[in-house]
Amino acid sequence: MARTTGDPAKRYKGVARIKFWRRSRVGSDITLAILKYKGTSKQPQHLLFSKMRGFLRRALNDDYTYSGSFQEAIKPVLIIAQIFALMPVRGIGSKLAEDLTFAWSSVRTYYALAMMISFGITAGYIVAFLTNVSFDFDSVETMMFYGSIFLISVSFLQLARRWPAIAQEWQAVEAKLPPLQLAKERQSLAHHIKMITLVATTCSLVEHLMSMTSTLTYAVACPRWPDHPIDNFLYFNFSTVFHFVDYTTFLGLLGKAINVLSTFAWNFNDIFVMAVSVALASRFRQLNDYMQREARSATTVDYWMQCRVNFRNLCKLCQVVDDGISTITLLCFSNNLYFICGKILKSMQTKPSVSHTMYFWFSLTYLLGRTLILSLYSSSINDESKRPLRIFRLVPREYWCDELKRFSEEVHMDTVALTGMKFFRLTRGVVISVAGTIVTYELILLQFNKEETTAFICHDG
Repeated sequence: MARTTGDPAKRYKGVARIKFWRRSRVGSDITLAILKYKGTSKQPQHLLFSKMRGFLRRALNDDYTYSGSFQEAIKPVLIIAQIFALMPVRGIGSKLAEDLTFAWSSVRTYYALAMMISFGITAGYIVAFLTNVSFDFDSVETMMFYGSIFLISVSFLQLARRWPAIAQEWQAVEAKLPPLQLAKERQSLAHHIKMITLVATTCSLVEHLMSMTSTLTYAVACPRWPDHPIDNFLYFNFSTVFHFVDYTTFLGLLGKAINVLSTFAWNFNDIFVMAVSVALASRFRQLNDYMQREARSATTVDYWMQCRVNFRNLCKLCQVVDDGISTITLLCFSNNLYFICGKILKSMQTKPSVSHTMYFWFSLTYLLGRTLILSLYSSSINDESKRPLRIFRLVPREYWCDELKRFSEEVHMDTVALTGMKFFRLTRGVVISVAGTIVTYELILLQFNKEETTAFICHDG
């Protein structure tokens, strides 16, 4: 009879017990180990610490293990979106798209609806201010800002209803792609999106703090109520609304909260399109890298047929995503174009203080840089979809086949790119088009603009 090292059933139970422990059970498992140790004086102390180290090691490994999926990479973006009352989708913390759901009877949805109504009411008051009090460039710019924020919140609410289906479609396409072999490849997308989110959010925060400083400077120079600096600041922050509504400290704080959420939601609009563009381009790049590694080797018809099927799946996925976010994309580029033109026009004016000057030039530089990066990231989808044409040139003549020829014709004929509600396609040429449009409009606007000094103009009411 062969000698064994223990009962097989016991060994199987031990392995199953180890696999059962999850990171969420770390605290309870450690507590259970401590209680067992206290109840058994014979158990050595080093065994307890060994178990604790094992539990903690498994928890850390779970935290820093990446699968390379889009659902995993987009999670921090969706968390920030819900902080700013956008994308009220449940289950965003899960790595599986099947866990995503949308429900009208949800705290997230109520929060998003409440802020959307607040943005709409604010935009309505500003329209009333334009028609009844003062129709000037600054008031129009404020109306455009809050009007666009209202449209952005409506667009993200519509997208939230479709997002679970989009995420599941994305997950199904990812599962058929060639797997990512290295840990560095699996974590690349998540780290890239995190860096985009971190840098853009930090710049938005700095910009808003500088805007608050310039508003505070005006409130100090032209106080409405002497010896009440906070009330002065809150009043001038929402002065167009308080022209119709009596000011109270509560309404001033509410107005400031709406201003903060609207500012970050306006910046988040670009962050979201950047993240989706980077993720789509990375999936095309994943397939292209796989084909490039095998291009010079002996390939078969079945190999190129499978690659072509994966490419068609990615093209369909791009179409599905574009149908969901095309309105958001249009709002991104139209807002950026309008505010860039407005700020460049204002650059001819002399600013009333140092804080106003610093805020203006930082805001303009950040807006130009953000628009340029958004254009490049968005156009990278089209660049990666055309890259197979260069890879096909590497295939030896003896392995060229009809399937590869059909694949080449599809890549050459198709234009894979995100669009702005089908009005324009985001290709690399859009950068030149946006720059040319800005120059054209600036030349027209400068003809009606005279250099002037913007001084503090204090109003009594």
